[in-house]
Amino acid sequence: MADEMRAVIFDTFGPPSVLKVVQHPKPKPRNGEVLVKINAAGVNPVDCKIRQGQFFKFTVAKPKIPGGDLAGVIEESQEQSKWKAGQRVFALTSGSMPWNKDGTYAGYYAAKEDHLATPAATMTFEEAGATPLAALTAYQALESAGVKAGQRVLIHAGAGGVGTFAVQLAKARGAHVITTVGPRNLEFAKQELGADEAIDYTTQRFDEVLKSDPVDVVIDCMAGPVETGSLAVLKRRGHYQLIMNEKASPLRIVTGMAKGMLRIGPTYGITFVKPNGVQLQKISDMVAEGKVKVILDRTYLLEEAAAAHEYLEQGHARGKVVLQVRAAS
Repeated sequence: MADEMRAVIFDTFGPPSVLKVVQHPKPKPRNGEVLVKINAAGVNPVDCKIRQGQFFKFTVAKPKIPGGDLAGVIEESQEQSKWKAGQRVFALTSGSMPWNKDGTYAGYYAAKEDHLATPAATMTFEEAGATPLAALTAYQALESAGVKAGQRVLIHAGAGGVGTFAVQLAKARGAHVITTVGPRNLEFAKQELGADEAIDYTTQRFDEVLKSDPVDVVIDCMAGPVETGSLAVLKRRGHYQLIMNEKASPLRIVTGMAKGMLRIGPTYGITFVKPNGVQLQKISDMVAEGKVKVILDRTYLLEEAAAAHEYLEQGHARGKVVLQVRAAS
């Protein structure tokens, strides 16, 4: 039916198997929104946490369509909008928030105009759909940390979704980048992403490796297991930037921020990613210039969303996982 679309939903918390494909009403755009016909949707750890009930559980609106990332073609826009039907777009949408019932694991999404950007001509829909949340998280973390040329920057989990972008974006700023990865990603981090140093976290303690040569900035995508060691290898007036997740210690966050404000330790920041079309366009331009590349690990069909979640939860993805909602025409 013309007013319906395929969508992945869950109506109860649980394992990946609670995800199911249904016919769902097509969204209707409001003022300041455009209707996007989705070709690809990124799969992110936060999608899994929301499905599990581990992220703002009591705010989750159900049945919930997961997903915040999209890439596709504008189907419908308002007459006064700069965005027109037929344009290729990508975006991080507010669908990634648990309290929004409509997400991007679907045929269509009503996206806010200021969340949109134009993907580089070289980007496939799958690459574009995999980019927004992870790349914007990395971009906003580096902005908040004030990373600049010549600084030594430690990025944890450099082979993950956020990490692959963070390493490349930090290098584009002229930083000396050190990253922690598993053994299979040591050469990948240096040769493909451009890291200056890669530390194998399975055989080396990064705090031991770096204790004699501390860093200016830590970008922490992992929280819990590496917080103490990260603070130990920071210069006294360094900066610790936490990518917010469910492992983060509220007490450590409050204490760290207080110490930073009192200037008795490193400054402390938290990144909770926000949709931003202007920043996403800058990232797209960097892709076009060859400064950043999208690392795609696996692509699944929309009907395979449960398998995509199952794979992502294993914690071994190199780069991004994405859903193909419909093939490019």
